[in-house]
Amino acid sequence: MAKSLRKPFRRIQANLKERIKERNKKWTGLGKAYEPLSTSANGTTSSPVRLKSIQANNRALALALHEEKLKVREARDAFLCLKGENQCLKFQIFYLQTLLQSQQVQAPAEVF
Repeated sequence: MAKSLRKPFRRIQANLKERIKERNKKWTGLGKAYEPLSTSANGTTSSPVRLKSIQANNRALALALHEEKLKVREARDAFLCLKGENQCLKFQIFYLQTLLQSQQVQAPAEVF
């Protein structure tokens, strides 16, 4: 019975590890996607170049915010799932304790 209860937890744990690996791959790719500002010979940048750089930065920030929201949502889902399993296990322990107590009360009565 104990092994069957461990399987869902291990499956959830493996899924979380896979999601974290995927998220880390996305983050490493995100840093390489955007090049730094290119400057002209005198060290200044033109307005369109600066605007494009700001737009690219805004897209990168929006993507990072979206990834963080997904990460929080996944963590919350995993927490709720584990909390539900915890409550289920507590109920099973309570049920088995009451069953054991009832058997211990009946056992001495059957001896006499």
